[in-house]
Parts: sequence; C-alpha cells; structure tokens
Amino acid sequence: MVVVARNAAQHISRTVNSLLQQTVKAELVTIVDDGSTDETPRILGDYAQRISNLKVLTRPDLGYDIRRVPSNINLATNFATRAGVKTEFFMISGDDCVYPPSYVEALIERMHEKTRLVVASGKPSSGGNLSREHSPSGSGRIVASKFWGNVGGYPSKAGWETWLLYKAAEMGLETTLYDDVQFEHARLRGAQHQFTYWGAAMGGLGYHPLYAVGRIAKNALSRPIGVKGAVNMLRGYLQSQLDSDDVFLSPFDGSLRQFVKNDQRCRIVRIVAATIGQNSDRMQ
Repeated sequence: MVVVARNAAQHISRTVNSLLQQTVKAELVTIVDDGSTDETPRILGDYAQRISNLKVLTRPDLGYDIRRVPSNINLATNFATRAGVKTEFFMISGDDCVYPPSYVEALIERMHEKTRLVVASGKPSSGGNLSREHSPSGSGRIVASKFWGNVGGYPSKAGWETWLLYKAAEMGLETTLYDDVQFEHARLRGAQHQFTYWGAAMGGLGYHPLYAVGRIAKNALSRPIGVKGAVNMLRGYLQSQLDSDDVFLSPFDGSLRQFVKNDQRCRIVRIVAATIGQNSDRMQ
C-alpha cells in the first residue's frame, strides 16, 4: 500500500487505521510525508514505531505542489521493490480516505476473475455525495504490479492518473470503477489547484477538442466545480496547447495522444448517434 501525505493531521489517522484494518493484510504500507509542517510527522512517527510493516519516507518542506505527487508515489513503489516486496497488486491512497475493511479484498477478488483487469477502484464519496466519475479513482485504486512495472510507474506530467488508464487501454488491458464498492474521500479532488491541472491534463493527453469542451461545459453546470472551476480548466487546457519549457505541462507521446483522440472520437459518434435515435423515436 502506498500513501502520499502532506499536512494531513486532520485525516491521516483514520486513513491509516482503515488500511491496517483491511481483511487482506498489506505486506508493506509505505507513506511518503511530503514535508508536512503540522502534526502529521508526529502521528506517522508513532505509527512507524508501533507497526513493523509501516514505513515513513520523509521529504523536505518545499511548499504545496501537486506536481510532486506522481514522483512521491514512484518513490514509495521503488522503495517497496528495493525492500524485496513482491505482490501481485498494490494500492494507492491519498491521505484523506477511509476504506471499509473489505475494500481491498472485494477489488482483488474481481481482478483475479478478470485477468486483463489491471487497474480498479471503488467509488469515492465526498461530503456524503458519491462521485459522478466512471473511471477508477486516483486514490483507492488497486494496480497490478506487473503492469505497473511494464509502464515504469507514473510520469511526472499533468494527467498522470488518467494516463495510466489510457496506457492500459492502448495495451489491450482493462480498467474499471465498481459502483458498489465505496469509500470516503474527505477533501474535494482538484480543489487545491482550482481544477487548472485537470484542463492541462486533457491537453497533454491529446483530448479531442469537442470532448474537452463538452467535459468543461458539463463541469461548469455542476457543483462544486461551477463556472469558475470550468474557466480554470479551460485555461489549463489552452495553456497546455502552447509551446512550453514546462515539462509537467508538456504533451505525452504522440501515439498515446492519437489513441486518446481516436477513442474519444468514437465516443462522440456514439453519443451523436444515440441522440439522433432518441429524437427519431420521439417523432414517431
């Protein structure tokens, strides 16, 4: 299990406790503390003293920066590899998530049943409301270790979580979110960077323009993102289209971007065809 934490004193104990209480026990729980300045280091230090298979990797305080998250996750998985941990699957979690005891067991059972399924998660809730997403959540996702090794971990680019899903699809593999397996995700995802990097991720991944605009417009009408968040998404999307020396905002490789664009073009065609069919039925 991998957890990335920063200034998480309000939530981290509940997160760690829920991971330790899973019916499928982790061989190793690796927590990367990204320079916390609150009580997080003390709390994690107490766990590390009491729990033999829980390790804390501490990074210096460089201020909050979402860009460090993928490298911190890679740091944890590389640490586990060097420690000789060999598991078929591993889990990635944020520092503000609480999982029911059977969460890991339920997902691994289904991944064993579907041999091509390499990334899966349950459905997160925030503020008591379930996410509207239909793709595996970044936190709470179970990843097949062999697949992770083949792709080399997360890239340090905006959209790293979605990249993993499209990379699996490009390789002919499957990813799934299970609505009936749920967990609590306390903080609103994307809020800390005001949703700007969500737009940058779409640009870097090569989202079809119509698909990107449609998603941004949909988010403008939803809470809590709203118009302001959607404008930030659009700004991030447009910024990622410009030539930039910023590696984090640079585009992914051309073949993946083309795969993404083709996939979304097919989705758009299906949506248009379904809409036309529905309108025809109403007219008859």
